[in-house]
Amino acid sequence: MPVLATVADDFTGASDQASMLAGAGARSLLVLDPAFSVPSADWDAVTYASRLRSIPASEARTLAAELVAKARLTGQNMVQLKYCSTFDSTPEGNIGPCLDVALDAFEGLPGTIVVPALPVNGRTTYQGYHFVLGAPLDESPMRDHPLNPMADANLVRWLSRQTPRGVGLVPCETVEHGPEAVAAALREMWGAGTPYVVIDCLSQAHVRTIARAVWDLPLISGSSALPMELPAVWREKGILGPARDAGSDQGHVVCHAPVLALAGSCAQQTLRQIEAAEGFTLAPMDIDNLISGEGEQEARRVMGLVRPGLRDAGRVLVASSQAPAARAETEARASDAGLSARELGLLIEGLLSKLAAWAVEELGLRHLLVAGGETSGAVCEALGLQALEMVREIDPGVPLCRSATEPRLLIALKGGNFGASGFFPKAARLALSVGRKGIRGAPSHKP
Repeated sequence: MPVLATVADDFTGASDQASMLAGAGARSLLVLDPAFSVPSADWDAVTYASRLRSIPASEARTLAAELVAKARLTGQNMVQLKYCSTFDSTPEGNIGPCLDVALDAFEGLPGTIVVPALPVNGRTTYQGYHFVLGAPLDESPMRDHPLNPMADANLVRWLSRQTPRGVGLVPCETVEHGPEAVAAALREMWGAGTPYVVIDCLSQAHVRTIARAVWDLPLISGSSALPMELPAVWREKGILGPARDAGSDQGHVVCHAPVLALAGSCAQQTLRQIEAAEGFTLAPMDIDNLISGEGEQEARRVMGLVRPGLRDAGRVLVASSQAPAARAETEARASDAGLSARELGLLIEGLLSKLAAWAVEELGLRHLLVAGGETSGAVCEALGLQALEMVREIDPGVPLCRSATEPRLLIALKGGNFGASGFFPKAARLALSVGRKGIRGAPSHKP
């Protein structure tokens, strides 16, 4: 059976997790549809994608309970509740409520850890305060997140607002003393009745220390950082087989099939990536048409740009992304029309996912890049994708994936703040270098 089963709270976070595990040599599968039957003998780790991050807390509790129960049946040694390394949440949740549900599922377990740090991508925690590329979380671009604006960098305080259970801290000084010190501190806090413990983490060396302290816990929570280090510890303990080179069996035949990129994220990094999308024809979305109820007309307008763009240039980028000031003005117009920010987001996701389904079903597209967690979830659901196999890493936390079921696609799901500035051209080159051999049984199509 798989050693680790993860419940991720959005689709790009799940992709990030599966990628880190594959990079650590684990046979890693990303499951997009909980109904998909996992061939357990084939995988070391299984990650279940969900939309726990953005749905109402009451719905998140129910869904989290179902997914944690499924993960417990899948993971032989450990279950992880995975959330973003920027701790995306509101004062009401959904991280706290989902942690409560997960801990309840492990009867008799005194507590678990909270480790959102991801040093490889510049997310660190010190004295309980969380930082993004050196800036406190509430002073980083996350303060402008359209759904989960982060107003407090103190993770102990922020999580305490989301759960009635106690939240404690293992400080950096304890982590510096090694795995035994961390394990002892956890036992002390759990014994004193504090179930949730944030652990400071400033470097990959700290990640390795924490991994050695918690390798045998039945339940952990946090970012994809620990899965980068846990497989090596499990091999030492004899519960995981030799490392596997993910992607070593892939073809390298260059093809010239079209590539469609869809960007729904408003993260500053995604905005930079759109500006640097060399070789792509940009097809901006007119969000005002959605606000005014002309979604069908807007879909036809964008399709009219995408079809010739894919035929002539081979690469098209459809973007709804806006800088904070422009987005605020758009949200004000939406509010005047009676739409909340969440309702506007659903309209945007709906159009982007409709474009993806149209391009795949009508144009025969087989290479797709998606930016934004909610957008990725909507696109995968619209396409009916059930599971993805890791092919190779594009940037840290962003893999190129191959669909394990129909429709056969090469697809990348990118979190808004992930990926280098030149992500889109790089991802397109890698997808095309895999070529037809990377999509088992799929023919080459031209729109």
